[in-house]
Amino acid sequence: MAGNDRLDCTLASEKLKALFGIKTLMLSGGGYINGSFFNEGLIDELSIVIAPVTDSSSDTVTLFERGDSLPERIPTEFTLKSVEELKGNGVWLRYIVKN
Repeated sequence: MAGNDRLDCTLASEKLKALFGIKTLMLSGGGYINGSFFNEGLIDELSIVIAPVTDSSSDTVTLFERGDSLPERIPTEFTLKSVEELKGNGVWLRYIVKN
């Protein structure tokens, strides 16, 4: 278990490391799970693949969302680490958290 009322991402990360030796996680959740890890300061790199495809949906998922139970954070700046052109006209952007 990692939290009583809500997920404690820090505790979950510590348990994954202690129990399974996992030192690096890749988050590919929705905006709320990504936002929860971000809110606890656990994200040090942002990797975004952009593909030139759309479904014209009006309920598009965001990368980061803050649940009502989480405190507000000041905006975090990222520094571009690399850009790579992908097959099919996509791009892979990698950023690190700016100190």
